[in-house]
Amino acid sequence: MTNHWCSNVFVRSSLLAAVFVMTTGGPVHAEDLAGIVAKAREQTENGAFADALKTLSQLPKNDLPATLAVEAGLLEATAALVTKGEAGGQAACAKAIVASGYDPEVARDQSPKVRGVCRTAAEKVRKERIEQAGVKLGAISVANPEVAWQPVRLSADVDKAPAWLRVVARVRSSAFENSFDLPLAPSPEGPLRGTLDPSFIRPGATLEISLVAQDKFGDLSVASDKQNLTVPKREALISFGDVPSSARVFVDDKPVEPDDAGRVPVEPGKHEVSMEIGEASAAAKVDVERGAIASVTLSPQKSGGKTLPWIATGSAVVLGAVGGVLLGTAAVRKSEIEELAAQREPGTNLPATNYSDIKSREDERKLFSNLGLGFAIGGAVVGAAAVTLWLWPAGRSKSPSKGANESFTVQPQIGLGFAGLSGRF
Repeated sequence: MTNHWCSNVFVRSSLLAAVFVMTTGGPVHAEDLAGIVAKAREQTENGAFADALKTLSQLPKNDLPATLAVEAGLLEATAALVTKGEAGGQAACAKAIVASGYDPEVARDQSPKVRGVCRTAAEKVRKERIEQAGVKLGAISVANPEVAWQPVRLSADVDKAPAWLRVVARVRSSAFENSFDLPLAPSPEGPLRGTLDPSFIRPGATLEISLVAQDKFGDLSVASDKQNLTVPKREALISFGDVPSSARVFVDDKPVEPDDAGRVPVEPGKHEVSMEIGEASAAAKVDVERGAIASVTLSPQKSGGKTLPWIATGSAVVLGAVGGVLLGTAAVRKSEIEELAAQREPGTNLPATNYSDIKSREDERKLFSNLGLGFAIGGAVVGAAAVTLWLWPAGRSKSPSKGANESFTVQPQIGLGFAGLSGRF
């Protein structure tokens, strides 16, 4: 042992004695205990290991300050390692480990040989701590993910969990180099629960999950039961629910085959879905996030296919009727203009009507004529479209062309001095 180590131990022993004086209120007894430890230290430094063991045997087995008990245990371990071999050193160091609160590195400042026997002792003593507390790790339950990037919930049962116990799920993923621990927390129902973050659920990755009991210093025991799962490669799903056997399902105009649960794997993002049963059909748009399952309910209806033809037919009738009324009004204005132009002053052949009155009627005639003609043309166009829609076969073609789902709209446009229609086919 070096002089530097000896001085450190002496200072530490003196401080321990002072602490014991303040906490127990018995300075004489504290000085006696510190003196015993100091004497054993001196004997150990001088190589009188057997004498050091006799001196340390004078210490009480209980009611010894923790820090003083740790130093006494390490001194005993050093002396026992020489006189009794490794088994004796391990038994002595076990006392120091328990006194330190089961710190497996309690001998971190000791010689390499002492550190070695103390690590071996720590494995045994820390395992016994779990057994003495009656802690039993149950099987871990894992909810298998249905898609990648989906949170995975874990649960486990633990009997007799003391306050110092911490239980974690140790996860090893083929997508990462090292393992990571997920702390499990008590739930209102009783079992310990935790949730794996979606970032760890990579497509196609293999996960190995085991249950580990720990204290503040690290692992105490690892449960033999392990759960293995493989993350699906699919990143999103669309669920159609109960799909009839005669139904045809389309995603983005492409026919797909849902599985037994009515689900179809898709890429994350926006999609157009539809379903056909005979001549009945239904469609919808859906936006699926990564790691999500979007539910879509489609109810194909036969009547839905004739709604647009009826609208087009009604629009054609209305446009034609309005155009006829406006053209009739324009004809009346023309007759009025002719009558005004034919009027003469009595006794002369001079016009009896002001030019402004005739021009005003002429402007009205042109406006009504243009509007009437525009509505009439619009009615004819919409009427032709209505005939086409009535003749258009119901249902979706098995090989739909691009734009087959786009709607047909016609909208009249009216302004001062003009009239017309805008449409999209």
